Order: sequence, then C-alpha cells, then structure tokens
Amino acid sequence: MKGQLLFFLFLPLFYLAQIKTDRPGEGTASDVVSPKTIQLESGVVYHKDEIGFTSDHLLRLGITEKWEVRLQTNQDLSDSSESTYGFSSKYKFLAGENFSPSLALIADSDFQFKDYSFTLASDKKLTENLGSSAGIAYLKENLLHYFFFSFGLDYTFEDDRWAIFGEYFGYYNSMLSPEHGSDFGLTFLASPNLQLDVSFGSNLQNISNQYFLSTGISYQFR
Repeated sequence: MKGQLLFFLFLPLFYLAQIKTDRPGEGTASDVVSPKTIQLESGVVYHKDEIGFTSDHLLRLGITEKWEVRLQTNQDLSDSSESTYGFSSKYKFLAGENFSPSLALIADSDFQFKDYSFTLASDKKLTENLGSSAGIAYLKENLLHYFFFSFGLDYTFEDDRWAIFGEYFGYYNSMLSPEHGSDFGLTFLASPNLQLDVSFGSNLQNISNQYFLSTGISYQFR
C-alpha cells in the first residue's frame, strides 16, 4: 500500500522532461517536433546598441519523425520596416541514440528568397545530464555571405525541470572582421507543455556596448 501511494505521488514527475526547442541561444538544436505536433517558440530581446528591442517567433509543425516545417518572424519593435518574415524546414538524418551524435539539416529563407541559410546541427549526450551541441552554417544576408559556427554545453538537473547552457558562436566573412560572441542562460519547464527561458549574451570584442538580454516562452499544442 505504501509503495502504491509513493508511485501515485511521484507519477507526474515521470512525464516531465525538457521541451526540445531552438531557443534560447544563437545555435540551432538538431531535434524535430513529433508528427502532428505544433510548437510555438517566442521571445523578446533587448540589444544594448542601436537596435533596441526585438521579438522573435517560430512556429514548428511536425510532419514525420524526422521532418518538420516552420514559419518564423523577427520583429524590430522600433522600426517595423526592419522586421523579417520567412519559412524553413528541418530534416534529422541521425537520431543520436545511445550517446551517439545526432545530425540535422535546416534550410531557411525569407519569403522573397533574398536572404537564406543552410545549417548543419548536431547534438550529443556526454552523460545522462550533460550534453553538447555544435552547428555550422552558410548564410546570405543583406547581400553579404557569412559562415557561422557555434558550440555549446548544456546541463539538465535531476528533476528534468531546470537546465542551464553556455555557448560560443562566431560569424565569419572574407570582407569583414570575424565577430565572436557567447551566451548563457536558463530554462524552466513550468508544465509538460510549457517552458520558460532567460539568457544573456554579448559580442566578445565589445561586451559593454554590444550585449543582449532575452526572455521567452515555448509551448507545445498536442
């Protein structure tokens, strides 16, 4: 009887696990959402430079176990003409089971096909709680061509509700000096379908004048 009581008391914890999201952070996770699942990821960012406040929104729809399609927008809250709208697709080639690395390809474009990117994203569990992520991308933005690289570590606490991460990222262009940055943050699973996040990041060459603060929410419609 006592064992049955303990089972029902802790039963809700068995169903709590961090929602796999593409936020926060500059890199992109390799996970795709489950088939017929809709996931909304939204956030507000404060940039300590001329940009000010922006908001970003990503709507993800799972098509198969390996493929999802997405709609996204980035809103400049001080100048709507600088806002962007686009779509993307993510396909997961490697599942990454039993501590082996996962691999996914993300193709992204605005609706005018002027700016676009192709990203390879990989994740790997190092221990039951510690994971790593890496990404490499080619981007065309504002008539300029960039290569992007990111590497991060994340740690999920024993209750699976809290997690922390740290990340390095860099943008490389043959005509411009490389831009190096880092960010770190915290996620909290408020309910099985709702996850909250907060993060801080900066350009490493000018931390005091080029940093950003972000907070966001992710929700799964099942």
